[in-house]
Amino acid sequence: MSNPTSEKPTPARALMRPGALAYLYRRRLRTHGIQELLAGIGIAVAVALVFAVTVTNASIASSASRLVHAVVGPATLQLRARDSRGFDEAALARVEALPGVKQAAPLLEQTATIRAADGRSVTVDVAGTDVSLAVLDGLAHTLPIEALKAGAIGLSKESAHKLAITSPTSASGNPVHVGVTLRGASIPLRVSAVLGPETFGVLSKALVAVMPLSRLQALTGLHARITRILVQPKPGAEAQVRKGLQRIAGGKLTVASAEQDVSLLKQALRAGEQASTFFTAISALLGFLFAFCAMLLTVPERRAAIADLRLVGTRRTALVQMVLFQAGMLGLGASLVGIAAGYVLALGVLHPSTGYLALAFTLGGGTVIGIKPIALSLAGGILATCLASAVPLADLRAGRALDAVYTERGVPGNAVSRTLAIRLALAALALIVLRVALVAIRPSLALSTTAILALATVLLVPLVLRLTLDTASMIAKRSTRMTVLPVAVSQLRATTLRSLALAATGAVALFGSVALGGAREDLLRGIRAYAHNYTAGAPIWVGSPSDNQATVDFRDGQLAARIAGTPGVANVAAYQGGFLDMAGRRAWVIAWPAGVPARLIDGQIIHGNSSAATAALRGSGNAVISAQLAQAAHVHVGSILAMPTATGTLALRVVATTTNFGWPPGAIVISSRDYTRAFATNAPTGLGVQPKPGANPEQVAAAIRTRLGAASGLEVLAAPARQARIDSTASEGLGQLGQISTMLIIAAILAMSAALGSAIWQRRSSLAALRLAGVRPSRLRRVLLAESALMLGAGCLTGAIIGIYGEHAIDEYLRQVTGFPVAALAPSGRPLEVLAVVLALTLAIVAIPGWAASNVPATLALESE
Repeated sequence: MSNPTSEKPTPARALMRPGALAYLYRRRLRTHGIQELLAGIGIAVAVALVFAVTVTNASIASSASRLVHAVVGPATLQLRARDSRGFDEAALARVEALPGVKQAAPLLEQTATIRAADGRSVTVDVAGTDVSLAVLDGLAHTLPIEALKAGAIGLSKESAHKLAITSPTSASGNPVHVGVTLRGASIPLRVSAVLGPETFGVLSKALVAVMPLSRLQALTGLHARITRILVQPKPGAEAQVRKGLQRIAGGKLTVASAEQDVSLLKQALRAGEQASTFFTAISALLGFLFAFCAMLLTVPERRAAIADLRLVGTRRTALVQMVLFQAGMLGLGASLVGIAAGYVLALGVLHPSTGYLALAFTLGGGTVIGIKPIALSLAGGILATCLASAVPLADLRAGRALDAVYTERGVPGNAVSRTLAIRLALAALALIVLRVALVAIRPSLALSTTAILALATVLLVPLVLRLTLDTASMIAKRSTRMTVLPVAVSQLRATTLRSLALAATGAVALFGSVALGGAREDLLRGIRAYAHNYTAGAPIWVGSPSDNQATVDFRDGQLAARIAGTPGVANVAAYQGGFLDMAGRRAWVIAWPAGVPARLIDGQIIHGNSSAATAALRGSGNAVISAQLAQAAHVHVGSILAMPTATGTLALRVVATTTNFGWPPGAIVISSRDYTRAFATNAPTGLGVQPKPGANPEQVAAAIRTRLGAASGLEVLAAPARQARIDSTASEGLGQLGQISTMLIIAAILAMSAALGSAIWQRRSSLAALRLAGVRPSRLRRVLLAESALMLGAGCLTGAIIGIYGEHAIDEYLRQVTGFPVAALAPSGRPLEVLAVVLALTLAIVAIPGWAASNVPATLALESE
């Protein structure tokens, strides 16, 4: 029999067994489930926001990529026209005869407006094709024969949905007819088919329609013309086929990848992706703060538990393992919930409007979820939880007493010294200086580095909160009537770290909302100013429905003369324009008539002289080009721009650079004379009508509508109405920024209210002690209100002030890097409005748990002793 006194004590394990980890976490959930739930909600909210925005923005390009692939099938090359009138379809035979070509298929694509019998309308891309595309296994590989019947049009399910059409026949069994406006003429057509996913694949979710190639050629007046030839080379023969296509193109057509539209669309969406990156960084920081707030509520208990375990011999590595395991489990669960909530947001709330791109790109629909957003969201949520859970681990550092948590003043684990607050503020200033330096070196970092400002905002909060509390103490000392303030200040100083986390949450939310929302308003004001100058060229405008940019031409060449004969009309100016692929962008070409002052460039000049540029556009051989497009084309003011056109390369002297007029890829303004020569057409895309002196523009517009008749299918709008249409489209395109800024505020209000409510509820014992001492509930409520107001006010005010600088930073990015027409930063009451709303709503919500806690029975203090 061994002697017990001679046995050595069993050494503590370096790591805990999985069963022990699971047991400790289950025990924690039983005793502190509410705190874990609050922390999980914070992480879930942040993950939901990040995931929703990431998926929504990625879905635009992803769905477009699927759509393009569905059209081109195995084709890898294309021969493409440089305008909507296309080229001679005889080129198809020459392409098919090229060595190395396996298959080729023609397409004629036109923009059309379809109107149902009840007045609903939708603008779609109409594709005219033949059976050769079915052989190529592209657009028509699953189409029913009825979809390509002569005299009819097949609608995608999404297009039919916009028109409230469910099938080709009505409830009474009669064929459904629609009016189709093509190149200024409205033609009644029968609906041949409603093409769902079973026959049209991903194209069923796009605003498209199909009809036989020959029929579309006849309806548009583009006889024997096509806009694209899709080409499938034989294996290993792509380079050879490309050279052959370039010979056929002769410098008048574009030879490109069959999926060229995808890269062009991604370029057009780049500014939105940058904004998404900024928002992702803000949301990640908010998520960390949400979790940090909830975790801080449990810091005293966690530190005490760690101290107890250390006193009984548990090793540091085992404690770190325990903390990380619990954080990982919480982060994983919360992130999965956040991803599910983010998916719901992406489907419902955050549907981005891409209507402003619809005339230049065929856009798909639906939400596309990839593996990358899921993996990043999970990893980010777990990492944020682990970081927020690491505060109690500070007691494990060398030289720290095992029971240090029991010897601190105030609430354990919450002390933040004045010296530390000053150091953090200096670090914030260093970050701001760093951002300024980075942007000076590389302007393209202007938006992404704005997230550094959010971090600087967090670091400034400790000093601002301390100054706020010092100021409140001074006020309380000078006013004997303010007996609540000293109590509130002492309570906040006893829980400094917890208070800082809550204040920092409000600061980041206010910063993001003020910066994003303010930049959106500045951009909208800039676009309104441009739209006003653009539409001021004529009091009355005639154009294709929904064609804000005047890029869809009219078939009727005598239309201007007919309108000129309308009573009350003084003269009619023809505008021309379209989209042109150059320098890796789909540029907007604007042809301005010589007799109309080019007021659209007023206030938009970046380099050059406005008056000189306006005068130059009255002549020939000159161009005004967006600065970013000029950079991509490697030209500047005074140099020669080689613009690819339908008749070859047009050499133009750059006389000025401008903003992008609200079109992300950029624009080129040339004279109508140059456009007519370069694209060999007199067909207008818009008509500006000047009424006679004294004539009523509304009456003249009505007379023009009567003269044109319903068969024209054209819209007649007064200048203010057209400007309102442009403003509305811009607002829809920027709607997501407004949604994001609002969601930031809502998330912050809910998270801060939950954390404050939980903190107040945890203080019931101390509040009961005050009740026992004779303090009335009304006084307790005033103390709690004062604490909340001081804490949140300091944080939100910091965020609002730094947010104004963030707004300026985003404006500079939009103006200098993307070229948008952003209005100058102007004094605005919006930051104060947002600040007031956040404070009012948060305090109103917190008043509910505050009222309940203030009425806690005094006997609770005796029970807790």
